[in-house]
Amino acid sequence: MDAESLRSTFRSVLSLPGTRTWYIAAALVRTPVVMAPLALVFLGHSAQSFSVGGLLAAIHALGEAAGAPVMGRRFDRRPFVGQLRLALGTEALAFTALALGAGQVPVPVLLALAFVAGAAAAGAPGGMRAQLSTITPEHLRPTALSLESSLSQAAWAVAPPLASLLYVRFSASGALIAMAVASAAPLLFVHRIPHAASRPETPGETGDEWLRTTAILRRVWPTALLSAAIMFLVGTVDVVLPARLEDVGSSPALAGLVMTAFAVASVIAGLLYGSRRWPGTPLSQSLVLLPALAAAFTLPGLTTQPWIFAAAFAIGGLLYSPLMVIRNLALQQRLPQHAWATGFSVLYAAAGVGYGAAGLMAAALLDTAGSGTAFVACTLTTIVIGALSLLGERTHLRHR
Repeated sequence: MDAESLRSTFRSVLSLPGTRTWYIAAALVRTPVVMAPLALVFLGHSAQSFSVGGLLAAIHALGEAAGAPVMGRRFDRRPFVGQLRLALGTEALAFTALALGAGQVPVPVLLALAFVAGAAAAGAPGGMRAQLSTITPEHLRPTALSLESSLSQAAWAVAPPLASLLYVRFSASGALIAMAVASAAPLLFVHRIPHAASRPETPGETGDEWLRTTAILRRVWPTALLSAAIMFLVGTVDVVLPARLEDVGSSPALAGLVMTAFAVASVIAGLLYGSRRWPGTPLSQSLVLLPALAAAFTLPGLTTQPWIFAAAFAIGGLLYSPLMVIRNLALQQRLPQHAWATGFSVLYAAAGVGYGAAGLMAAALLDTAGSGTAFVACTLTTIVIGALSLLGERTHLRHR
């Protein structure tokens, strides 16, 4: 193998067979998930209030948390193509039902549909990421995952303003229809997405503790808790930001543009982080990045200037992508390759729990304490969760 092929460059990753198709599919898989929080907040606001919207977003995230371990394990054990069809097809149908049922059915029915939409496709991101890691040579994986993180943040750059635009021009239902279309689109070329053959179970392997989700969780719980802390912060933003903008005299639809500042900065940070080696261990980097991210996201609760919101979110974006890459690499170091899809789905579930808990907490605080207090309270909670994660990581390192 020549020196050029050994270099961890984005060109090297994109030149691997099928990876461009994988990244296109991953973008489509990610887009409706990123649109969902803001679209569901708008849907709830149209039906009743921002609190109902926050509840819909939270239930969607909790559906992801409930479905991710189960669906992720199915991606580990069953044919990839069939599982992706099941996940994305069900998600598309649920979003379509939400769009058609808005204003026509009771809120509990909307909550049930939001839960199904979250649970159905919860294993898809982990299953996709596991396939990327499988088809990518080990020396290129940090770069491939950094590119994936930047792609995810590119979706954040496009999806929230798209949800806002569709809400303003049409309705929240228009955003949900667009989400359903994005969910179904990868099914048109699912066989072309590069993937390895599923590894069938062998006699006696069912009891192997490496393959049990509970055993995996025992192994990766500090990383899972870090994932929950990060998404608790993001969940706070998605639920509280539209209400905060309205409270300071701006349009709630500006939330999409403010989130774009976060996403664009995240794309840049992901590319920079993957382009070189950075000083310090993943633990020491997390000790700096997570508190700084929480501090940046506290600013909208302390000021009334929307331009400061955008600046704070841009700073947050520069810190977010490296944290996500650190999280993904830490999981791969703790688990064997045949358990990666399950492991990534455990992280996805933890992220859903963090996001859903933030939505429930923020929705309650919006009704009782206001949007500014909700921002500050939720960012302080993130610090507590993150501290527990980093203490657990330090304990794990001592016992290795």
